[in-house]
Amino acid sequence: MTAHPTDRVPENPGPTPRPGTRTTSRSPSPVPKAKPFFRSVPFQIFVACGVSFTAPGMWDALGGLGAGGAAEPYAVSAANALGAINNRIGLPYGLALGAIGYPLYGAGLYTNNVNANTWFMLFGSALCGISAGFFWAAEAAIIIGYPSPGDRAFYLAIWQTAKAAGPIVGGAINLGLNANRKTTGSVSSSTYIVFIVIMCLGLPIALCLSPASKVWRKDGTRINTSMASSWGGEFKAVGRLFASRRILLLLPAFFISYFYNGFMSTWLATYFTVRSRAFSSFFTNFAGIFSSFLIAALLDNQQIYIKTRGRIAFLSIIVVLMGTWIWATVLQKQIYDADEPPAYDWFQGGFGKSYALVFFWQFGGQAFQQFLYWLVGQYATDLSDLSRHTGILRGTEALGQTVAWAMQSEGNANHFVSIGLNFGITVLCLFPTWIVLSELEGSHESKNVEAYGPGSDSLEEETGPK
Repeated sequence: MTAHPTDRVPENPGPTPRPGTRTTSRSPSPVPKAKPFFRSVPFQIFVACGVSFTAPGMWDALGGLGAGGAAEPYAVSAANALGAINNRIGLPYGLALGAIGYPLYGAGLYTNNVNANTWFMLFGSALCGISAGFFWAAEAAIIIGYPSPGDRAFYLAIWQTAKAAGPIVGGAINLGLNANRKTTGSVSSSTYIVFIVIMCLGLPIALCLSPASKVWRKDGTRINTSMASSWGGEFKAVGRLFASRRILLLLPAFFISYFYNGFMSTWLATYFTVRSRAFSSFFTNFAGIFSSFLIAALLDNQQIYIKTRGRIAFLSIIVVLMGTWIWATVLQKQIYDADEPPAYDWFQGGFGKSYALVFFWQFGGQAFQQFLYWLVGQYATDLSDLSRHTGILRGTEALGQTVAWAMQSEGNANHFVSIGLNFGITVLCLFPTWIVLSELEGSHESKNVEAYGPGSDSLEEETGPK
């Protein structure tokens, strides 16, 4: 006998009440009731991306001029080596603290450009490094931990775009202010003032971030935010994670992921004119945007087995990066064999083949960064565990940057040493990272986040601002 339509079980019934609990009326929608947009994942990503644009985005734009726009790249390289640190973070406060130091860095470069005031440049860079330690781990945890596992690569691409948008806008400013300068040397002082003003916007934007416990995802689930019971327990958890087999295998990849940036900045400052460097700071970042969305389309493709996605992405990135260092070896040999070093001006002799190298450094480097964030996000079990993963990733990456910048801090540094180290460590990370990928079966968070799913009592808590 066919049941009457009104007797059928609804497609999305509410949860079965548990004994001893208070029952409430619930909507069949995955989200029990309307949630404020400013507590949504897209808004939190918008906040994090806004800070990325105004603070490190402008920092990258200054670096795109060649070592912060300075005529002597090794002076600012030493300052960056002094400031490259990473700290344990809390997300809303960490993001705010992370935005404070960048204007001081820009102010230090400005005073050095105007008055040759080196001490304030070093002071500002050191404070920026401490501030950036909070910011780096906070933004990574937000971008990876707030979205659902299946959306992470897409939001990572949005984040990479925001980071690249800073240098693109900054590069447009550089290009407009320095387009007629055909010589090498430092940029005009007005360039720094514009950057400092934009950097100051980072702090008020950061204050708009919501705590993870108040954020809702589009499927109605909450973010798993369990953490150690004490500071001592938290530090022990970090130590255990750092000593784990998986992290030890990934350390070479973490270390080399941003190592190229030190040599790329010196390459630009040494061999390119001011306006060609300004062009590079504007255009090169489109390479990172393009590669980010290519990688996101692959890594979020649920039609392909997750292990296969990871392997294809990793091998493609390694091929690009190894190709750039072989290319750099050939070009550097030609430069050293020449009677005098070149000063490449845009679209003139030798510019194309030398600038293409910079473009593909950025293309492969940003894709590698996004891949590593995606990979650690798959293994993290909750937001606190993810913060530990990203803290270790960022700290090891910062150590790599420190070494890379310090190697360039001597004006007569042999560039073949930097090229060889970049190539060698890239090869070294291939086998251990492949082992980790071979063990990847799916997101570890998905096993825990169901407790926060639609209809759970925890979803009714903290629905509005407190």
